[in-house]
Amino acid sequence: MLESFVATASVVATSAIVASPSVEPTSLASIMSTIVPSMLASALPSSVTTTASVATGTVGAPGLYALAATFTGGLAGATHADERRMDISGIVVLAIINALGGGILRDILLQNYGIAAFTDWNLLAVALSAAAFGFFFSSFYNRMSRPFLYLDALSLGLFAVVGADKALAAHLSVIPAVLLGVVTSVGGGMIRDVLCNETPQIMRPGTLSASAAALGSGLYVFLVTWANIVKPVAAIVAVAVTLLLRLIAVKRGWQAPMAVHLTQDPNRPWRFIRDRSVNDENPRS
Repeated sequence: MLESFVATASVVATSAIVASPSVEPTSLASIMSTIVPSMLASALPSSVTTTASVATGTVGAPGLYALAATFTGGLAGATHADERRMDISGIVVLAIINALGGGILRDILLQNYGIAAFTDWNLLAVALSAAAFGFFFSSFYNRMSRPFLYLDALSLGLFAVVGADKALAAHLSVIPAVLLGVVTSVGGGMIRDVLCNETPQIMRPGTLSASAAALGSGLYVFLVTWANIVKPVAAIVAVAVTLLLRLIAVKRGWQAPMAVHLTQDPNRPWRFIRDRSVNDENPRS
């Protein structure tokens, strides 16, 4: 009799505890990290959202497109070397670095996935072919600047997404993933300029190449990690936004902000004065 009463009392107490609402207030962080993504998941089709870990599955560039982008990057590097009157060794080095340098740098930083440019002989062979083509026909790249611009803009977004996705697959956090996306897309050109003893083009006034890559990789990481969008859809959105921003920046001449100095003036206590001492070269990227 006593044992049945104790058992009944414990069941009632447990039911009351479960049924009682939590009095702990919901923080803004929990709303942004749980409630808002849940609302997005309920509003979007089930095929667009996922609950799988961001480390599962990878996004890669299509095979033929990766080869075409590698050839274009190698030809751009070979043209860059020819404009500076380098010999065949300089043309080959700059072609390989411009085509594959960003991916090589990314894989070295990740440390545990191998270097894709060395494990896939097709990429290195295409880069060498671009160097050979540029040795004889370097002016071809300048004459076909318009088609190459679209391919370059598309590559900028696609490789930014691929680099960010590899970082997420390696269980890195948001900011390192975004940075590796930028490194993958513009790292080759940066190394090329350093080898030529020049200020990297992405650090000079230009038409938002690094900024577009940062936006694309950041948008992809945001969609995958916070909004729980499936990777193919998030990649398409991020690449499209990067491509659009890059093309509009080239068409309208948009540039990233330059240094602004706050100086004192007797008539105006504070005023903005832009730094005019920066080299005003007009690079392509």
